[in-house]
Amino acid sequence: MSPLVLEALVAGRPSRGGPGFRLPPLDFTARPGEVVALIGPNGVGKTTLLKTIAGLIPSLGGRIDRPGAVAYLPPPGAVSAGFTALHLTALGRAGRRRWAPGLTPDDVEAARAALARLDVLDLAGRPFDRLSSGQQQLVLIARLFVQDAPVCLLDEPLALLDPAHARAVETAIRALAAEGRVVLASAHHLPFASRADRVLAIGPDRIEAAAPSEALGPDRIRALFGVEAAGCPCCGQALS
Repeated sequence: MSPLVLEALVAGRPSRGGPGFRLPPLDFTARPGEVVALIGPNGVGKTTLLKTIAGLIPSLGGRIDRPGAVAYLPPPGAVSAGFTALHLTALGRAGRRRWAPGLTPDDVEAARAALARLDVLDLAGRPFDRLSSGQQQLVLIARLFVQDAPVCLLDEPLALLDPAHARAVETAIRALAAEGRVVLASAHHLPFASRADRVLAIGPDRIEAAAPSEALGPDRIRALFGVEAAGCPCCGQALS
């Protein structure tokens, strides 16, 4: 698979009579098999950047070189459907065909395999909108697997999750990358960011890419969030 290349990309929203904003130009290349964590304060533009890369909103400048289809997973709670978990997962394959009058046996089998891979096949027959937040996230990530998109963009995939489901979702995210996909995930969960391959730290006046050990240092956290880091995001050890 090819990388995702952003050249002088400007993400933002035009004013159109109301408050608008634009992020600084971004030059960045995300490689296949890589998990990139997007961190930054609430409202800084993480979702806008992800939606711009996905092509859901237009860029304000620059260029995006996508290696193929892009799959976008919105934040927890954004998807509500009465379909069963199996049906919703199988619908991820609809984009593979120009015209799909209905799901095929292959679609259903692929969905079963994806749910089984994430150890949630027992949810297959349950209505999606009656699942917990953690269960819903795992089902939606199973849908990413059947989409076969070379780029996966996840918006706050660990929000609202208990520690067990957060661990399961992070394991699933790493599995997406292990198959050669480019994975970008926004997160306020700094331990997740510490285990990413790289971190994109998004502030109002700059966007910086760095290794987690550098991006999550106490000075960087202080500058980005305006708070003191109480401990290392990796191990919890006190920072000097």
